[in-house]
Amino acid sequence: MAGIGFKLREIYAKESLSAYIRVYGYSALLSAGPWVSSILAILIIGFMKISTFDSISQIIEYQLLITYAYALASSLLFSGVIQLPFTRYIADRLYEKKPQMLTPAYFGAVIITLLVGIFIMFPITLYIFDDQSTIFVILIVSMFVTMSLVWLTNILVSSLKFYTQILFAYIFSYLLIIFLSYFFGNYSISLIAIFLFGNLILLSILITLILKSYPSEKLVDFTFFNPKKFYWRLALAGVFYNAGAWVDKVIFWYHPLTGEAIIGKMHGSIIYDVPIFLAYLTIIPSMAIFFFRLEAFFSQKYDLFFDAVKTTGTLSAIKRYKSQMIEVISTAIREILFIQALVVITLFIFAKNIFLLFNIPLLYLNLFYIDMIGAQLQLGFMSILALLYYLDKRLLAMWLSLLFLILNATLSYISIFLGPSFFGYGYAISLLISFVLSLFVIRKVMKDLEYETFLLR
Repeated sequence: MAGIGFKLREIYAKESLSAYIRVYGYSALLSAGPWVSSILAILIIGFMKISTFDSISQIIEYQLLITYAYALASSLLFSGVIQLPFTRYIADRLYEKKPQMLTPAYFGAVIITLLVGIFIMFPITLYIFDDQSTIFVILIVSMFVTMSLVWLTNILVSSLKFYTQILFAYIFSYLLIIFLSYFFGNYSISLIAIFLFGNLILLSILITLILKSYPSEKLVDFTFFNPKKFYWRLALAGVFYNAGAWVDKVIFWYHPLTGEAIIGKMHGSIIYDVPIFLAYLTIIPSMAIFFFRLEAFFSQKYDLFFDAVKTTGTLSAIKRYKSQMIEVISTAIREILFIQALVVITLFIFAKNIFLLFNIPLLYLNLFYIDMIGAQLQLGFMSILALLYYLDKRLLAMWLSLLFLILNATLSYISIFLGPSFFGYGYAISLLISFVLSLFVIRKVMKDLEYETFLLR
């Protein structure tokens, strides 16, 4: 994130409680972005509307359609093909000091995403929801495309310096969704329309900030999609990781022992979805910590290291900067483990009371504990992948993501046959293996950093 590291260090240097709250508040919102905002909004809407719907099944339809099947899972899988390559493209153009190329490339990516997304999802949606109205199908396809564009736009927005405006855009849009849903969301289809409207408002604000930051005489450019220059390994890594993050849910949705038809041919798993849905919210504190350490300190040491390599830095200076990078990584991992341990222990003690407070069935409690540990491990794995991308270890990141996909699919499928007491263990164990292996990988990468920098490039 361009400039955010300096801004965070500047605030952090004040060494006051309010400064620390601002630093980690910024980091939490910027790292979580629309993903966690969507989950929070839908949870709040679900609790608000349960008492007004004729049947709780309408709430289930809404949460499944918006959160899992389309707004999050399908849009992340679809846009995952270009998310990481587009991130790298932006970074390269900023490094070359060619910011005028970003807006045309962005709108080129928007056009491709829009056209391909509609082409792929419209017939799929017609097939899945063949018993629903045309308006329903159009709303679902529009939601899928809009969320795909939000993921794409969020990448370029991360390079802007309008941090306050970006945070305002997220907060305003999702508060608007909650407000409109409370007063006008009397049916599932109206809730879908409101969620779509709020995300379109968010998208419009973010595009305005992009146009303000990166003016260009050219409106559209498709150079980013040049097959010879496209970052295929990053594309595969993005697809493998997103598929790995959702494959256990899909298996539980469509397995006859755990899933059931919710609406049309769309399935869900009531016993599996709610606990994992809640567990993802528990990683927000550690996401904030890692984002802060990565953007405020690791990026600084990273720049110093490679500046020393590219210029006339001495060997002792290069080794010193490398040691400082390793120290930042170690500190970030220690802080993440410490905070997450506190979160896990606290929730193990108070989760039952929290569930009772919000009228969440205690049947979900044991699975929530397992999913919560799995979510913490997923954050650790995500963090190591982020470091590997920083260090341009695309192939390693791709293989680790593929391993996660294979392990999660295999172990989650096996867990169903072992019985309900083993549900969630496939997800958690696959991430435990992936995370531990990724720690060995990043350790080896940092150990050989000078050798690979000088002799293999």
